[in-house]
Amino acid sequence: MHWIDDFRTELAYVFAEAGTEIARFPYPLSEQGLFMLARFNPLNEGGSTNYISYLLPYWVREQTEVSPELCHDLAIGNIFAMLHYFILDDAIDKSAEASGENIRSSLVLGQLLHNLFYQRYYRHYPAESPIWQYYDKYIADWAAAVYHEGRAPANPFAARLLARKSSPVKLCAVGVLISANRQDQIERHEEAVDLALATLQLADDWADWVDDLVEQNSNAFLSLVKQQLSLDPEAQLDERTVKQAIYQSGCLDRLAEIAASNGSRLEEIPYVPQRLVDFHNSLAKGIRRDAQLAEETTRQIALGGFSYFLSNIPNK
Repeated sequence: MHWIDDFRTELAYVFAEAGTEIARFPYPLSEQGLFMLARFNPLNEGGSTNYISYLLPYWVREQTEVSPELCHDLAIGNIFAMLHYFILDDAIDKSAEASGENIRSSLVLGQLLHNLFYQRYYRHYPAESPIWQYYDKYIADWAAAVYHEGRAPANPFAARLLARKSSPVKLCAVGVLISANRQDQIERHEEAVDLALATLQLADDWADWVDDLVEQNSNAFLSLVKQQLSLDPEAQLDERTVKQAIYQSGCLDRLAEIAASNGSRLEEIPYVPQRLVDFHNSLAKGIRRDAQLAEETTRQIALGGFSYFLSNIPNK
């Protein structure tokens, strides 16, 4: 948990600042926004662990001499952007069953949050700054990812494609590098962050495979299961088949290998923040640990009782 422990002061500050601004929204949007913010605050019990969204500027800063105030503003801006895109994703995913009024209020709140994101970034980067060209590119990446989601199976081996839905996260790293006059390092940092985001997506897809199986959502781990079992990419999976792939076909071990490969590539990139590498490796180790537990469980089960075991073992 050193992701939190090393930055508790910064996290307390940026989430408090974000809360102060959201509290100024018209009621009841302010209440809705503060509720969402609390859910994402890693300092709260059960809060989100999407650390890279708001800690990345601090990680990049450790290689530069930019001011703490700049990193605070970029982190706060990223919190607003994170909430904005969460609202958009949720509205897109649930548009079929959600009421029009719920979607209306969420999208209005999302627009207010996006405006606060702009305000934080504009403090340091005027309209003519090159950062906004990167922003345009990242938004295009996000849009392409959302559009194609569900239209084609997620590819667990394509780190760049797995990461592009989270591309806007990279803007804060670009901001720090521009302010430090290190634009020559932007491309390397983009690649490094993409690899970390790809492994984060793999870890999320492994954690969410049961829900995604029910809702038929795009999921890189389920795509890997189909590949490992030589199934058609459009084949419908059930829980029993996925569990067999985990405990008999080594699919989770294969997922851990992909994450480890991303880590090896990440460590070869020069001038990458060590904390970004550590963050990635903690994700990869988590997947590897789950794979080892699956292997150990399989060894402990007598072959004759495997069918019963598959029917009763927890989903993860």
